[in-house]
Amino acid sequence: MKQEAEKLSAELGDVNVLALDMYDGKVAATADSAMKLMRAATTPRLEAIVKGALNYAGPKAKIFTIGWCFGGMWSLQSSILAGKQAAGTVMYYGRPENNIEKLKTLQSEVIGFFGNQDRSPSPEVVNAFEKDMAAAGKKITIHRYEANHGFANPSNPSFNKEATEDAHKKTIEFLKARL
Repeated sequence: MKQEAEKLSAELGDVNVLALDMYDGKVAATADSAMKLMRAATTPRLEAIVKGALNYAGPKAKIFTIGWCFGGMWSLQSSILAGKQAAGTVMYYGRPENNIEKLKTLQSEVIGFFGNQDRSPSPEVVNAFEKDMAAAGKKITIHRYEANHGFANPSNPSFNKEATEDAHKKTIEFLKARL
């Protein structure tokens, strides 16, 4: 995550990037250990971490969020928590929010990158998310790839270089347009 944060900072110019530790210093080395960390993470604890980061950034900061998988879901949740400070949300194959009332409180546009071969979230879940965002009156741009979950992770057997490069390019364009 630190490498990704440094890469984004270099590409975006004069920005501060915070890479949040959502697991209190614990690191997963396998898919099973990652699943255990995700299941053990409680919503109140994760919200406290995000709120601490928002407080650290200060009330005048423009907040952009980005995440992959569990982090993709928390990218959206973090933008909701950021309120009027939210300036842009990037989700890579994260589970979408399906509570329309909660989505109505979102103050930023969303760009999402999803795999058509993914089962979590499935293409049907992504379709429902698009409809929910429209029902909430929110702007979302979805990019779909013939790829599986984790397509942007080079250590994943499902890594898809072309999809990753395209998604990264679109992410940088999205962020730069809103800085």
